[in-house]
Amino acid sequence: MTQGGTLISRTIWAIAALTIILAGLAFMLRASGMAPALTGALPAFPAGESFTIGAEGSPGRVVIVTMDFLQIKDLEEGLPPNISAMAERGAIALMNVNTGRGVTPENTHATIGAGAHAVAASNAPSQGMASSDQLGNGTAADEFFRRTGLSPPAGTLVYLDIARMRLMNEGLSYPVVPGSLGEILHESGWRTAALGNSDDTHGPQRQILSIVMDSEGIVDAGSVGNEVIRPDREFTGGHSTHYGGILREYEKLGPEVRLVAVDLGDLGRLQASREYMARGHWNSWRGEAIRRSDEFIGALMGRLDLKKDLLILVSPTPGDNGEKKDRMSPVIMCGGNISRGLLVSSTTRRPGVIMNVDIAPTALNFLGLSSPGAFTGRPAGVVPGEYGVETAAGMYRVLESVYEARPYLQKGFVFFQLILLIVALGLIFMKKKGKEYLQPLFLAVMSVPLAYLLMPLFPAAGILMEGLLLVLITALLTCIFIFISQKWGSDSFLLVSCATFLVITADIMAGSPLQKVSIMSYDPVVGARFYGLGNEYMGVLIGATLVGTTSLIQYLEKRRSFLIALSGAVYAFTVYVIAAPQLGTNVGGTIAASAAFLVTFLLICGISLTWRPVLAVASTVVAVVLGLTLYDSARPVQCQSHIGRAAAQVMTGGLDEVINIIIRKSEINMKLIKYTIWSRIFLSSLGMLALLFYRPPGVMEGVREKLPFLFKGLVGVIAGSIVAFIFNDSGVVAAATTMIFGVPVLIYLVLDHMEGIKGDMV
Repeated sequence: MTQGGTLISRTIWAIAALTIILAGLAFMLRASGMAPALTGALPAFPAGESFTIGAEGSPGRVVIVTMDFLQIKDLEEGLPPNISAMAERGAIALMNVNTGRGVTPENTHATIGAGAHAVAASNAPSQGMASSDQLGNGTAADEFFRRTGLSPPAGTLVYLDIARMRLMNEGLSYPVVPGSLGEILHESGWRTAALGNSDDTHGPQRQILSIVMDSEGIVDAGSVGNEVIRPDREFTGGHSTHYGGILREYEKLGPEVRLVAVDLGDLGRLQASREYMARGHWNSWRGEAIRRSDEFIGALMGRLDLKKDLLILVSPTPGDNGEKKDRMSPVIMCGGNISRGLLVSSTTRRPGVIMNVDIAPTALNFLGLSSPGAFTGRPAGVVPGEYGVETAAGMYRVLESVYEARPYLQKGFVFFQLILLIVALGLIFMKKKGKEYLQPLFLAVMSVPLAYLLMPLFPAAGILMEGLLLVLITALLTCIFIFISQKWGSDSFLLVSCATFLVITADIMAGSPLQKVSIMSYDPVVGARFYGLGNEYMGVLIGATLVGTTSLIQYLEKRRSFLIALSGAVYAFTVYVIAAPQLGTNVGGTIAASAAFLVTFLLICGISLTWRPVLAVASTVVAVVLGLTLYDSARPVQCQSHIGRAAAQVMTGGLDEVINIIIRKSEINMKLIKYTIWSRIFLSSLGMLALLFYRPPGVMEGVREKLPFLFKGLVGVIAGSIVAFIFNDSGVVAAATTMIFGVPVLIYLVLDHMEGIKGDMV
């Protein structure tokens, strides 16, 4: 066999061996039950198995019961009987609680009512009252007229601060209409009601109004005053929720009231007094408040027709027991056609996880009403099965563990890269040998994303154990790559690139089960993304694909023409994987990948980047994104990805919405540049690349002449990194992760070239 044929054979065998090792590792871990993050906390469900929530026959009433500051572990630790009955016949989920600003009761309640991430003033809870309530200068109706020019009907509730709330939300970079949920009910000829309060020693806490009020700040019926609280000498503040009073007020509501929000209040009062009470005493009363609330829920369920009515139990603001603040809240829905299972929505596409902005669309959809364009959430559905509180609690433990470990491990990884860059730069300018020492370290850096992706196959642990696991998996992968490269005479950088490409694409095609719980990936607590390919691994995938394909072309000379054609097919497939709506479109990633792959493909085909090819690249990218947008927009709303929803918002809002999207993404990028650790490695990588192109003189040109195809791949990596930075709302993250597969390889090649020159001189 010729030398070229031997090299081809060895490379193929090396890649095959690597694939078998990775597949075998995954199989053994899952078969041995060592994958709770996948099989227990985040079970996989076949696509299309969820169904939309609806009534059996004509819809009745939607009742939203809020227990602010309820924790998922409150339900896990001795589930109260009536809430248990809800969970047995209903569906449960963890709820992302993001708002337009901080996660505070005024903002979380306003967000549910607006169907979009809204904001409210800090004194907003004190601004809700009956229109007949007496104030210092007249009634609440008089003050409401002075502020809005509107006279509320008799018997209504009013939110006095509605004008200021509108102004605050108009200042956001996306459309928000406070009171949208109640407004749609009023437009349909139906009425709304609010019952209960969370009044405490600091004053009135009537944020419940912002869930069901209309856009004018009016609620048709209900009671949020002294009728729904009672003197309680032993309870904090001297009064507690009058559950019997709330039930009496509920029974007064006529059939035209189709949406009711009930604030059970006592947990909120206890939360406000937590710092002033002995911990054991506070915990005891918290348990008592949950018991009382559970009794009320049982009584309320007896007054509902759960074939026609929908009962939603939700904690708008996550709990805080003084030791650790929850990041997500529990939500349970029962009634209508709901069976036991997990809630899901097209917003998250993750069974067991929904967003607070999904509550309003779910209520409207149950009543047979359409959501307005300003809603960013989607109606919830149910994935049926024997899933309950234990499932949700297990999910939360995994997600919380990942959330807490992420900043420490990511900072350590970035710090390691920075130290390595500094050492390498010193060796280059001091003209010292060191490539043989740095190669395993560079290989380790390139192996870290793959190690992060494999970590969910192991049991979730604390921060220290997660860090140790990351180091061990990275070291193991590095040793495997070095062993295979030495055994079969292949390039280790080629192997890590191919392995990373294979695992990421396989994960995406399988529904991204690994990325959903990877420390390096997106986070449902943060809520920027819930499914598909995140920006972190989008950058890694682009870099790994380019380095892997151009390395093959460079080293397998006998099959170069075939490999160039094959690379084009690989690039097209990778763009599809990133862009496909059914796999979770990453629009910025589609743009970055299309640009990077087209630039690289033109270069390896021997086409210079003059203005004509550059224009062709830009036109092709625009065509790809436009086609993707049209395709996704034509799909049913519940199936659309965020690009389809963004297109709908642009169609509704016109140029102003385009400007809002640009402003919003720019603001996020600027914030990330300032605060995220990834900006350090991205800027350092750019600075080092710029330096290497000029100093030492002639070195970069020497690398280009010696390894032209691999060098062109690295040019594509740089192009992809820059485009990713420009066209992603967290572009600095994608740009930095793209560089993981560019800078280490380039530095190694520079050191190799310099040592070769020095050897020739000797």
